[in-house]
Amino acid sequence: MGEQSVRIVCIGWGSLVWDPGVLRCVGDWHVDGPTLPLEFARVSRDGRLTLVLTPGAAPVPALWCELDYLTGEASQAALAGREGTAIHAIGLWPGPMPKHTSGAAQIAQWGGDRGFDAVIWTALRPRFGGADGAGPKDAAAAASYLGTLSGEALVRASEYVRRAPEQVKTGFRAALEATIAATWRPVPDAPPP
Repeated sequence: MGEQSVRIVCIGWGSLVWDPGVLRCVGDWHVDGPTLPLEFARVSRDGRLTLVLTPGAAPVPALWCELDYLTGEASQAALAGREGTAIHAIGLWPGPMPKHTSGAAQIAQWGGDRGFDAVIWTALRPRFGGADGAGPKDAAAAASYLGTLSGEALVRASEYVRRAPEQVKTGFRAALEATIAATWRPVPDAPPP
C-alpha cells in the first residue's frame, strides 16, 4: 500500500510571501487564497505598519503555499518561529481557534472546500497607537503614522507597503502608497571629489 501524502498549506498576505524565512514552502505562492478582512493595522517591533486580520476591514484575496511538514502542529510551530511569536498567535485548522479569531471561519471553510489536511496562518491582532487590538481609525491616521517615520524605519515601512502582494488592495493601501511617494527622498549623488 502506498504512502498517502498530507497536504498542509500556509495563508500569507505580507512579508511572509517574499521572505518565508525558515518556513519550508513547496513551490510558488498561489494567488487564489481565501478572501479575508486584511488591513495595514499593526505597528511591528521595527516600526513597520503591517497587514493583519482586522475585524471590519474590507475582504481582499490572500495567497497560499503548500508546506513541507508532516503535521499541522509542526508547521504551526515553524510559522511561530518565523514570526517570532507565541504559538497561540498562529492559527491552525483543523484545531483550536487562535486567540485572535478574525478570518478563521473563512480560512476553515476555504481549507475544507479545497480538501487540505491542515491550514496555518498568522493570527496577530491589530496594534496601533499603543492600543493592542485596535488599528488606525482610518486611512488618514495610517498615512499620518507613516509620515512620522524617518531613516531606517521609513525604509523598512516603505518596502513593506511596496512589496505587499499586488492583489492585497486594502482600504488604506492607496493612502499609504501616496504618503510613501510624497516622503521618499532619494539620496542625492555625492559631490565630485
